Amino acid sequence: MSDEALSNFVIEMNTYGVHKQGLVLDLRYNNGGNVHREIIDFLRQKQHFRWSYRDQERVSHPNVTPADYPIIVLINERSLSDAEVTSNGIKELGIAKIVGTESYRWIIFTSGAMLVDGSSVRLPAWGCYTLDGKDLEKAGVSPDIYIKNTFKDRVESKDPQLERAIKELLSL
Repeated sequence: MSDEALSNFVIEMNTYGVHKQGLVLDLRYNNGGNVHREIIDFLRQKQHFRWSYRDQERVSHPNVTPADYPIIVLINERSLSDAEVTSNGIKELGIAKIVGTESYRWIIFTSGAMLVDGSSVRLPAWGCYTLDGKDLEKAGVSPDIYIKNTFKDRVESKDPQLERAIKELLSL
């Protein structure tokens, strides 16, 4: 997810997410970026006071408080890089239940350098690990509920992963 996509996410959540009772966050086919901290911080927002304009209804502040309602995150074999860091953080912190398939296992941060001819090179520099020490590039992120969408599902415009996410959300 790029900074622009993050900005759109926050705008849409503050526009359409107000007064919702649950959230399905779809990280499938997400090839990363570097916004995991911002996404996790946003999802952890809780109502901490109410306010009102004179003689008006009291409402929560901030208007969107995802941590106050159930969240389901969708991942699949095409969730990679920062989508893996994001879904792992969400899982480690107990923010949401994860539905789908294992992530792609393509998470490593690189460092770049300019060469004398003006070209550049990037090399692996930082590994990413779970809190208990598992290498995310080797282990990936496993869902809490494993559901695989098949080729037939796609041909028939079916989405069992999303259907299960909604079912789980409604049961919480």
